[in-house]
Amino acid sequence: MKLMVSSVTKMSNRHQVREKAVQTIFQLIRPQVPVSLDQACAFALEAGNDPEAGFEGSDAYLDRLVQGVNQTAEELDQRISHYLAEDWTLDRLARIDLAILRVAFYELLYVSEDEVPSKVAVNEAVELAKTFSDDKSKQFINGVLAGLLKDLKN
Repeated sequence: MKLMVSSVTKMSNRHQVREKAVQTIFQLIRPQVPVSLDQACAFALEAGNDPEAGFEGSDAYLDRLVQGVNQTAEELDQRISHYLAEDWTLDRLARIDLAILRVAFYELLYVSEDEVPSKVAVNEAVELAKTFSDDKSKQFINGVLAGLLKDLKN
């Protein structure tokens, strides 16, 4: 299923794609008002842009990330939970941090190392935390991802 959005500017890099994926996933986590995947993606593509100068069409990697994270969210959450401190649960995480972690875990677990090296996935997640969250979240996300990387290398 391709996400459809009618706008006019192409996304120029994978960082922008990841930003829009995180914004889309964020809207689907414990929403106050039910929202469809297409609605969440359309809103994310226009967020921060002049609606008449939003992004053109849909990007294949954005579709892949959003669809993949959405379809594997339960498994991703279980894996993320494994790396949280004993007294922490997913419900205690800020929605934006959970969205960033879901995208990063998806890239690390489901996207080949050749396509997205693990260092790139971790660096992008930390950069997204800088954009959307705070220093504590940045450090937290980096720590969780470091734990996953350690286990993936063993």
